[in-house]
Amino acid sequence: MEKHQIFEEQKHLVLERFKTLNQDSKIMLGDGSEMTVKELIQHINEEDEFGRRAVQVQIKMLRLLAGVS
Repeated sequence: MEKHQIFEEQKHLVLERFKTLNQDSKIMLGDGSEMTVKELIQHINEEDEFGRRAVQVQIKMLRLLAGVS
């Protein structure tokens, strides 16, 4: 499977997960700032640096929860 295709599938999984949350809910970021779920989804859809990193972090967290390294 191509690297881009893997990212697209991971992105889709993360977006579906975030879509289950209240879009106006705030998420605390590591630097102490906040962002709404809606803003986070926008970053992921735009595939900017922050959005790509958010996908990577979410996939890593899901792997840890599943016990997969």
